[in-house]
Amino acid sequence: MAYAMTSCGTVGLLIHTAKIFNDNSSFSTNSMNDTIHFVVSNKNQMLFKAEINGKSDTVMYDTGVNSFALLMYTPSTKPEGMKFYSHRVSGADKRSKIKVTTLPVTIKTNMVVSEGLGFANLGPEPPICQREEALSAHNIIGFQGLNLVRYMIDFTDNQMYEIPDSLSIDTTEFIPIKCKYYRNVLWVYPRINGMEYECIFDTGNGAAAFLLQDEQRVDNPGEKDYVFEGSFGQAIGGHTDKRTFVYANHENLSLVGVDKDTEVLYVKSVSNNNMGLKAISKYDWIISSMGGNLKMYARPHTTDVVKPFEAPAYRVSTADGTLKILNRLIDGNEKYKVGDQIISVNGEKITEENICHYYELLTENKDWSGFEIEVK
Repeated sequence: MAYAMTSCGTVGLLIHTAKIFNDNSSFSTNSMNDTIHFVVSNKNQMLFKAEINGKSDTVMYDTGVNSFALLMYTPSTKPEGMKFYSHRVSGADKRSKIKVTTLPVTIKTNMVVSEGLGFANLGPEPPICQREEALSAHNIIGFQGLNLVRYMIDFTDNQMYEIPDSLSIDTTEFIPIKCKYYRNVLWVYPRINGMEYECIFDTGNGAAAFLLQDEQRVDNPGEKDYVFEGSFGQAIGGHTDKRTFVYANHENLSLVGVDKDTEVLYVKSVSNNNMGLKAISKYDWIISSMGGNLKMYARPHTTDVVKPFEAPAYRVSTADGTLKILNRLIDGNEKYKVGDQIISVNGEKITEENICHYYELLTENKDWSGFEIEVK
């Protein structure tokens, strides 16, 4: 499971299922050995009942624009030591009233929580290249509410931090997922029902973009994937052929599902603005919500408009102090291998003094054909 709450109070959810939702509906699914029961409310809230290590817990998300709630609570037989966060705040003056209680359990549902994306840097040393590691020197992703609480998630050791005003840091294992970072894009790799997916989460300029890519896709392996963006809104996408659904809306909560028999894509609003989408089957799709207007884009199999992800054929990284090929973005371009270390560009050796210059150069230029790049 992968969860992401984006700016303006919207919460996005990716679930590997074909269940179609109605108001106050619920279902259960097994993920990462924990049984999660989902109950949808109709007041801008979503309730998750989770059975974790044999104990029942409930998580509530409030998706209101100027409020944020993440409540995890257990019955009277709660396991000792499990950490959970309980707060309900609606303004900067209440920031110090965050309550944190500790109980011992590793929650395995791959959750990312944020309302209004803000970043902080708790690393003792500056990053090698400020642009690449803009969020943190130590892969720490900061999530800050709309003048509300701050969270830090360190994907290096899968730790989550709740940052009170005193800046004393309490930690717990909370999000066991991999992540990579490219410019303003956070690449997250959740495992859904045992299969690893790649999600692109664009945190830049008030927009959020989400593209769910299936590494095991075989129907059209030569085609390019796309990132979509919703300016000042949200955009979340997935594979209908994998029965993935999401929900997204600027202010209100909406659900998207795929009927496994008819392959019809549905949208069901659980708040005040009911919406619908036309049918589309077996292709990548995207939901973009800007100002409450829900729009859908699809891959070029259809007549829908797409916006390509304009990026280099490769992503580079300086995370380990060297300039390396982090990932290949475009299929068919296999001149370099993932993990190759770039030791020179146009005959100039990569040094500590120029590494950030060449990181910027290779990041900005989509076409590397004009560069003489030596790797090892």
